Amino acid sequence: MSEPQPPPPEVFDTESPILHPDVFPEALNLLKNFLTDTTIPWTSNGTKNGVDLDFYQPDPPLPAPVCRGTGLLPAGLTAEQILPIILHGDCRKYWDDRYKVGFPTLRFNRKLVRFYAVQKGVGEGWFAIVSPRDFTGYSGHVKEVGDDGVTRYYYLQASAVFDDVPDVAGYVRGDTSLVGWALEEKPGEPVKCTYIVKFDPKGYIPANLIAQIVKETPLCVARVGQVIEERGFVPYVAVHDDFPGQVRQESLSEIVAEAGQTSSEGKFRFTFSWFGAPGTFDINFDEKWVDGAKIEVEEGVEGEDFETTSGKGKVTVTVKEAGDGKKLKLAISKA
Repeated sequence: MSEPQPPPPEVFDTESPILHPDVFPEALNLLKNFLTDTTIPWTSNGTKNGVDLDFYQPDPPLPAPVCRGTGLLPAGLTAEQILPIILHGDCRKYWDDRYKVGFPTLRFNRKLVRFYAVQKGVGEGWFAIVSPRDFTGYSGHVKEVGDDGVTRYYYLQASAVFDDVPDVAGYVRGDTSLVGWALEEKPGEPVKCTYIVKFDPKGYIPANLIAQIVKETPLCVARVGQVIEERGFVPYVAVHDDFPGQVRQESLSEIVAEAGQTSSEGKFRFTFSWFGAPGTFDINFDEKWVDGAKIEVEEGVEGEDFETTSGKGKVTVTVKEAGDGKKLKLAISKA
């Protein structure tokens, strides 16, 4: 079975029309309802690794109960620093044991993309117990500042059907009503993280495995915190800041650890491409990078189209008039 592959970069040169305008807003409303509706009879699955685990099985029952995990992430981090760990596939494989591969397939705007992702099956060949599941749909961000002084960041995925994303042989196409993260940020306090999943796996999965998935999935909250503590946060451009120009792609890839390095010393390489427009933005990185960041120019001409200025924990990019409308691309990694 051939592995699904990301589309060529040219796919992201234009922003695509949204074919299902209600899918993402409905999923966002569902997430908010799960967070605020006190009449939902959640059942506790206990507390593990600092995460409160709950599930909810409505009547009539769903193929898999809704599951929820709530916990605090490491103190001193902002939600914008945490979000890239959650959304980038090369990080996700460290906090989600069932994750196999995933990537954007279209961009609709700065905060909304179409995604494709695969979850691992159980067993192989004649000994396969559960086939791999794949998913496609909308993935995006929302930021809201509440009257209670809490800033809430929502990142979620929801399934949709696309004619140009056919079924893949050997995979079962699952359906997610919601894979949702809520990061609540209040000055002086650690970020509170809630992870809620409502999905229909389709096909056959033994009941004991469903129960295991429902109990273990919310523990991703703790694993995200562990990834940050072991590796620090990864480079990013703040998704909710005003951005001069049009984003094409932003991706994170792991640089294979060199001989003598432990796995926690592996580096990540952040690649950011966009159509230039005069203005300034920051590419942020971990201040613990004592030697700063290594900057590689892959498209555009530094000094002519743009300038970069390195500071503590960030690289400031200033696009000049000559860079207006041009394809520009930078890669940032630990020096």
